Amino acid sequence: MTRREVREGVFLLLFQNELSAIEINETAEACVEAFEMELNNEVKGLAEKIVLKYDELDGIIGKYSETREVSRISKINKTILRLAIYEIIYCPNVPDVVAVNEAVELSKKYAEKKDSGFINGILGNVLKDKPDASE
Repeated sequence: MTRREVREGVFLLLFQNELSAIEINETAEACVEAFEMELNNEVKGLAEKIVLKYDELDGIIGKYSETREVSRISKINKTILRLAIYEIIYCPNVPDVVAVNEAVELSKKYAEKKDSGFINGILGNVLKDKPDASE
């Protein structure tokens, strides 16, 4: 799987998990069975790591969402933001610009047309406050 395919698989798994509210491993099994999704250990592993950081990631989303409370952000947008912010903070091998661009692309594919600007704005603010790697 390409990195983009992994990212999209993680997004779909996390979104389905958000809808079902069951353990991520059960969600993965259900996705493979119901949707014939290709899920490998990389996809499942990354999704599991992100789920463990939901509270932290939602706190960051809330800090930068000036127009909506986190609870009022659509599940699709929240899932995209969680994935992108996780990559920005915890995946040094993923350039920040790639994480943001891929989040915007996911929003164009899965969310409402206007949502890509909302997602880009939040992620842009996250990047502004991100400590410089050289510090």
